Parts: sequence; C-alpha cells; structure tokens
Amino acid sequence: MRLVSLSVFAVFMAAMACLPASAEDGEAKGIQDLIALHDLGTSVAIGNYYLKQESLVSVRSYLARRGRDENLGDGWNDANPWWRQAEESLLERMMQNVHAEFSNLEWLQPQWADLYADVFSEEEIEALIAHFSTDIGAKQLQIIDHTVSTHVMMTLSFSGKLETLPGIEEERNTMQSLWNGEDERMRFSIQGADNADAQAFALSPLGKKYFTTVILNLTGIVNRRIGQVAVQRPAALVRFGGTEQPFLEGFKREPA
Repeated sequence: MRLVSLSVFAVFMAAMACLPASAEDGEAKGIQDLIALHDLGTSVAIGNYYLKQESLVSVRSYLARRGRDENLGDGWNDANPWWRQAEESLLERMMQNVHAEFSNLEWLQPQWADLYADVFSEEEIEALIAHFSTDIGAKQLQIIDHTVSTHVMMTLSFSGKLETLPGIEEERNTMQSLWNGEDERMRFSIQGADNADAQAFALSPLGKKYFTTVILNLTGIVNRRIGQVAVQRPAALVRFGGTEQPFLEGFKREPA
C-alpha cells in the first residue's frame, strides 16, 4: 500500500523538476525543497476513493439510460456480464481522468508554492527545511500531513458524501491502510531526548505559523479540488460516450 504514496510523490517531484531553470534560484528553490518533504499520499487515497465512487455512480446511471434508449429490457443490469464489461471499460477511462485531474497532484504545486511565497520569507523557508530535515522535525511533518488527511476525510464523512458501494473496495482498503499507517508512524514518545526540540518548534512563532498555514490552507485547497473533480464526473463521462456500444451490441446478440 505504501507504493501508492511513493508513486504519487515520484510524479509530484517529476512535475516540479520540469519548472524552468530560473525558478530554481533562491526562494523558489527552497519552496520546492520544502514542499518535497511532505507526503500527501493518504489525502490522495481518500480523494481517489470518493472520486471513484462518484465516477461509478455516473457510469451506472449512464449505462441504465443507454439500456432504456436501446430498449434492452430488464436483463440489462449490473449483474449482466456485458454490463459489467461496459462498466469496467468506462470506469477505467474515468479513473484515468481522475488521475490527470487530481491524483497526480500536478495541479497543486503552483498553488502550494504561491501560498509559501506569500506567507514565508526566504530565511523562514530555510529554517523550516533545516528543522523538518531532522528526525523529530520529520515526525512533526508527518503529524501535519496526517492532520490534513484527517480533515479531508472528516469533510467528506460529515457531509454524508462517502458511501459503501460494490466496486470500490480496493480504494477503500488502500485509503484505510494508508491512514492507519500514517497514524502509527507519526507517533513519538514525549519522553524522548529530542522532545524539547519538538516542543520548542511547535511553540515558536514560526512553528505556529507553519502548522496553521499548512493545515488550514492545504486542507481547503485539496477539498476544493476534490469537489470540483467530483462535480465534473458526468461531463467527463460524455467524452467517453459511445465506447460502451460494442458491449450493448454483444448483449443484443445474446439469446432471449
């Protein structure tokens, strides 16, 4: 399951590497380095779960309507092998779209970089990188990432948007596994020798500013993007309309 998080991180880093060389200087380089220390794999997994749910709802509604249009009768339903093949084909295309619009995080980098540029000075960026590169700083970064993913989950859960549908079990298991692993990894003993450094940073003006800036703003940015991509599911499906036709024709050839 950890591979999901690492693959998202790799794609994200590749996207940042494509920035023009002029952006590699000074504060912009520091901002990229600071962003790269984060791991939003769990938040991505939560979004993937919800967006696959919404994609599946759109696909099933579309296939039911196509069945009515073609007068396929009651036999055209989600238990039929031809329906299932059509659903799988459309859903695969829809999830490729989800990856492009959300999961690869390419859309996030410019907004995240702008946020840091607006809030933190170059000296503060350097101090943050130095702290988060330590063992205890890395733990605090995990706490921030976990808090973001928890807020993303709570936003979807408390609004009643998450459902339990057949067909999204893999995404649900991945989401739960990553969240539980993240929750376990972020823990550390308050009796540890380096806990004084952790408390000093957390209580410092820079530490407080970083925690509140990232948790509040990043949670909002991710949630907005998930909502935008979810609303686009029916429109995204229109692009793939017609690819289901061979499966409808196969159903028609079946003996009554």
